[in-house]
Amino acid sequence: MHKTFTPLGLTCILVGGLLILENYGLIPSISMWWPLFPFLVGLGMVRLFNDRGQQDLTLIGMATYLIAVSLFFFYLNWTNWIQLKELWPVFVGLLGLSFLAVFYFSRGKGSGRKLIIVLSIFLMILSLLLFIIFKVDARLWPLALVLFGISIILILLGDQT
Repeated sequence: MHKTFTPLGLTCILVGGLLILENYGLIPSISMWWPLFPFLVGLGMVRLFNDRGQQDLTLIGMATYLIAVSLFFFYLNWTNWIQLKELWPVFVGLLGLSFLAVFYFSRGKGSGRKLIIVLSIFLMILSLLLFIIFKVDARLWPLALVLFGISIILILLGDQT
């Protein structure tokens, strides 16, 4: 049990030391690399998913989201975080991407596959619609709720047939 925490302790010491050196101006831009941590956690989840025989679909969904969000955060770190006021729908699209990964790895596992792919596609389309809506006129955001309601009704009608 104690040996499993050794890498965590060493990582905290290393990161803390590097951040102190950056705070005193001895090394530049270390804090720009913070998205590496959720990225590595996501990779660890992918490994755990594979070690468990690709059975735990929650792991691959969370891993996909963490890795994708980390890459987005790297982009914002190296460009400008002000862009987030216009790029926030990316988070909705990345959630759709994580559901797509769950769909891909759920080959033949359960009856919820249709719902997963519909939810995935819906979230990615919703992300694009939110980009468009907020570019045209921010007061149109309730249109996203209307489209969500329509999609729910269409899904329910599709299940009845």
